[in-house]
Amino acid sequence: MPFITRAVSAVAFTATLFASTSAFALTPFDAATQAYRGNLDGIAGYGSLQGQIRSGTVTGEDILEAAGLEVNASDANFVESVLRDRDS
Repeated sequence: MPFITRAVSAVAFTATLFASTSAFALTPFDAATQAYRGNLDGIAGYGSLQGQIRSGTVTGEDILEAAGLEVNASDANFVESVLRDRDS
């Protein structure tokens, strides 16, 4: 009986771990926020980032890639628009 209890506990723990990991997956908005704060490797934060977005030196695709997200045009445009709107 203790073996069954341990096995069930291990399965429950594993399921909880996977559920909590997926609950904290980054979204494109999270990636924009992390980039703005300077928390993504290779991406400057704050005012430098906004200037780089305006000049095209850094794109939404760059930010999504640095965040480890799938890169697509729609999300890249969204990230750029969020960062441009922070300037206002």
